[in-house]
Amino acid sequence: MQSGMTRHDAENLAAAVRERILDLFPDGEQTYEIIYAPRFRRIIDEFSRPDPPARSVVIRFPTPRS
Repeated sequence: MQSGMTRHDAENLAAAVRERILDLFPDGEQTYEIIYAPRFRRIIDEFSRPDPPARSVVIRFPTPRS
């Protein structure tokens, strides 16, 4: 909550936490989805920074030379 993560980074961290929890507790997927997933979504929605806009690239077309 205090790091100022982008939404993308926060979602990746939540996914990694989910995988680690399921490694430790293989039968805990339903519990994770009921208890922790909504909390992570709320925290991500409330505290994450928006992702930076995608960088665009301008490709210049060759101009005819006179």
